[in-house]
Amino acid sequence: MTAAAAPHGITIRPEAGGDGDAVRLLIDAAFVPSTEESRIVDELRHSDRWLPDLALVALTTDGTIVGQCVTSRAELLTQDGPPRPTLALGPIAVAPDRQGEGIGGALLETTAQIATAGGWPVIVLLGHPTYYPRFGFESARAIGIEPQQLWPDPVWMALRLPAWTDDVRGRLVYPEAFRIE
Repeated sequence: MTAAAAPHGITIRPEAGGDGDAVRLLIDAAFVPSTEESRIVDELRHSDRWLPDLALVALTTDGTIVGQCVTSRAELLTQDGPPRPTLALGPIAVAPDRQGEGIGGALLETTAQIATAGGWPVIVLLGHPTYYPRFGFESARAIGIEPQQLWPDPVWMALRLPAWTDDVRGRLVYPEAFRIE
């Protein structure tokens, strides 16, 4: 699968069985000195929150992984019904020497296309307040989605997808892999 907006020479596809080590190295390089993000992805892979179609990698023509994006199943706790399955995006990483080329944007757009095709109503994330809004992300609180922790509005964001309805409200609970150690 290739995203329409992928930079020349970059292919976006779901993570394959042999990609784990390369993905871990990429994430660790992008988030130096932290290894927390690669731990999250490793734990998600072995959980019921892992969505294989939404664990994406960006590859060069020679097969080198230069980007990755994981979107997992979270739960939106509502006041008047059972928990509602929701998507939580992250971590997303691009090789430090390839940042600024549009790879992250291509991963985000491909994620949104797959989530839309799957009938998901919204994707939430904790992220950079000036980067994600250019892809349609907005304040999650403003649309009725409260964070699991007291994160500030500028970094707590959501992307409403075509299946969005105004009853998608509540407090988001991330998968256990996101616990802070």
